[in-house]
Amino acid sequence: MPISRRVLLQALATAPLFPTAFCRAETSAPPFQVGHLPAPQRIRRIVSAGPPADLLLMALVPEKMVGFSSLDLGQEAASFLPEALRKMPKYGRLAGRASSLSLERLVALRPDLIVDTGNMDASWISAARRISTQTQIPWLLFDGRLIQSPHQLLNAGALLGAAPRAQRQAALAQRFIDQAQAFADTPAAAIRFYAARGPRGLETGLKGSIHTEAAELLGLRNVVEMPGRHGLTTVSLENLLAWQPDIVLVQDAVTYQTLLSDPAWQGVEAVAQRRILFLSGLPFGWLDAPPGLNRLLGLRRLHAWLDPAVRSAFRQDMHDYSELFWHTTLSAAQYQQLTRTAPL
Repeated sequence: MPISRRVLLQALATAPLFPTAFCRAETSAPPFQVGHLPAPQRIRRIVSAGPPADLLLMALVPEKMVGFSSLDLGQEAASFLPEALRKMPKYGRLAGRASSLSLERLVALRPDLIVDTGNMDASWISAARRISTQTQIPWLLFDGRLIQSPHQLLNAGALLGAAPRAQRQAALAQRFIDQAQAFADTPAAAIRFYAARGPRGLETGLKGSIHTEAAELLGLRNVVEMPGRHGLTTVSLENLLAWQPDIVLVQDAVTYQTLLSDPAWQGVEAVAQRRILFLSGLPFGWLDAPPGLNRLLGLRRLHAWLDPAVRSAFRQDMHDYSELFWHTTLSAAQYQQLTRTAPL
């Protein structure tokens, strides 16, 4: 059962006021580069290091992609993408602990460039240096924070030879982000949320993590906080009974059904009163999975739920996004499928 507008507005009216949860740090980190970068017109074959970079390249330069690193496109997800993208091969990822692409296979793909997007920390940069040095393939790493999406698009567009397309995409991203930050300064943003993940709903993203950035950018307060940590964690139902979030965010059908069917979850008032916001998770997760440009949709969808002015324009926003980032025009049926408020 989806959350009703009346119930949500009641939650908004009674929620305690909290300071804006998102700290605005607007400094744009320049892309990190290893090796000699070819001129844009000479870049014809690009390898993506991981799923977030898959989505960046799919949006900007699909014609230059060797394939996807590791995105799993099931039949339902693939139906939203053009045929050329549906047929792309998958070669394995370079980035992170789940790396599956060997250096021998990487060299055999004959890329002009490796592109990654994500955390620009010491371990990521060290891996980029090591792989680029061993293979003599240049590597570009872009800041993957959601708030940096416009800069990420503009920088990548200029370096990869897709500046006009990047400018249109960045303009839409900037509008979503600017309006979200304005909303964060209003009393309507004073909502405490829990983002439920996994088959039991007990995996979640910590405050400040890339997994909850979309909600926090809107000013919503994450109830799960561990000082000094910003990734994923597992909590207990006892924790949730103590926290009692105002709303629960879900993007997976299995998680959603668990929340409704497990009697233990009914002690969480937001679940018992069906204050559950379901994001379709198609063709990619809207909150994360992966934590890439797809989160712009989660940001806008959450904003539309909470703000009538944005809600009235969301259909057009959804169509604009699909044309700019997925290179496809949504049918009326596809739009309804993507915006359903509960899984089938």
